[in-house]
Amino acid sequence: MKLIGLLLILSFSVTIVPAQSKLKKKDLVNITNDLNLEKFEEAAAKLKELMIVHPDEPILNLNYGLCLLNIDYKSDDAIIYLEKAKQHYTLETRKNQHAIEARFYLAQAYHLNHRFEEALQELIALKDNIPPKQKSLLKQLELETRYNENAIQLKANPVDFRITNLGQAVNSEHNEHSPVISADESILIFTSNRQGTGNLTNPDGLFYEDIHKTIWREEKWLPALNLGKSVNSDGNDATCSLSADGQTMIIYRNDGISGDLYFSNLSEKGWSAPLKFPKPINTNYHETHGSFSYDRNTLVFSSDRPGGFGGKDLYIVKRLPDGTWGKVSNLGPTINTVEDEESPFLSHDEGTLYFASMGHLSMGGFDIFSSNRINDAEQKWSEPKNIGYPINTPGDDLFFVPTSDGHRVYFASERPGGYGRSDIWLIEFPETDERSLAVVAGFIFTEDGLPSHESQLILTKKDSGEEVGQYRPHPENGKYVLILPTGVEYTMTIRTFGKVTMSKDFKISGRLDFPTHGNASYLDPIIVEDKKEDN
Repeated sequence: MKLIGLLLILSFSVTIVPAQSKLKKKDLVNITNDLNLEKFEEAAAKLKELMIVHPDEPILNLNYGLCLLNIDYKSDDAIIYLEKAKQHYTLETRKNQHAIEARFYLAQAYHLNHRFEEALQELIALKDNIPPKQKSLLKQLELETRYNENAIQLKANPVDFRITNLGQAVNSEHNEHSPVISADESILIFTSNRQGTGNLTNPDGLFYEDIHKTIWREEKWLPALNLGKSVNSDGNDATCSLSADGQTMIIYRNDGISGDLYFSNLSEKGWSAPLKFPKPINTNYHETHGSFSYDRNTLVFSSDRPGGFGGKDLYIVKRLPDGTWGKVSNLGPTINTVEDEESPFLSHDEGTLYFASMGHLSMGGFDIFSSNRINDAEQKWSEPKNIGYPINTPGDDLFFVPTSDGHRVYFASERPGGYGRSDIWLIEFPETDERSLAVVAGFIFTEDGLPSHESQLILTKKDSGEEVGQYRPHPENGKYVLILPTGVEYTMTIRTFGKVTMSKDFKISGRLDFPTHGNASYLDPIIVEDKKEDN
């Protein structure tokens, strides 16, 4: 949670027992130890027992509210206890640290519960009552004030969308996050800390994260399955990106020293053992998330390597003609801030970048932003735009994965209506929202029914003859995937061993011609004569 890191700038003062209190110092020693170790649930249980005997003790209310603020789905319950503490601890003197803490925590509780105006009032009241020596707290106060001001502005112009939980086939009472999808939405791969390939747990008592997969079939997601030990290790393994054809996956692993990016390829035998990306992509620092372009020749990733603008920054690297990776470039101060930038996602045409940031106009923690490419050669991007409320919330919102046609978005979030902790959700935009792309797929086979891996697909606009692109079917299954503007008539030409073996026209009239969820619109399979002519 974002709050833990913020609250630790204040000194825990629970061992200081008020002069006329019936509490004894020893009553709070164990609670102090729990708070210093960030064991908020254990501390809350002990505080609750003391509050049965001392229900109006302000120091208990203050620290019980602090604990609830740091426990999932308890921030609403924290408000009543922090309001009690605020009533007791007044701001008559700047030396009253409890009064400062009560109002600061209460402002955060209001903020997390979308009560932005009330949070702002508390922060403004605090501004002139914090000693100058508490520079860290003053800086944090400025940040929290900015979050709430941004939230009020964003809330006044909400985004129109429908949101659906992906259900129990995907989500559980554990954390599910980092969804990645194939271009035709037939494959969804994600990360979860439900019990997986091993029984090991981290210091918080949670299982290490594993990668899971589900398939869309007969208008529903099938129950997700663990990808197994060929991909998952005994430690944390997390999804980052999936190529458009669903054949190459980027994953993140942490070996206990640093975090690195890996890739795995799909074959008839399943997913290959992950291989680490070479330098200059991976370093001795943390590379935490990466996203391929549609053709897999561009990679955008996050790293905390030196030389950035602060925290984790976003970087870009392109594949060279010989297959190696070129020079890594920082995306610059328009994208990166002194705060963290994370979970980049590059659109299929490389024209739009989605990413999470704690800077820019965030309404609290990580928010999702979008930026459009202005100049490819110089890597210039437009000023990032917050994608809006209530997609973004006062908590952390990351792992935003739009579909190739732009009609829908898969993302992870903690919000009411979920199955517990972080769940994976689907955002669907209304029909009035202008989206101009369609996903079209098909297969090219030989006369023997085998994938025609020697064929090449050339796509042109019928009216102008302008070439749209050249594609090859996947060698394992003969499948090709096209992401195309609507309202255009195309000519598809198939060449096999350099010879034209088929030509056909098709038209995408508009968005409603391709109203699918979880599937591309498929053209009829193509059968070609796959024989090389003798010279």
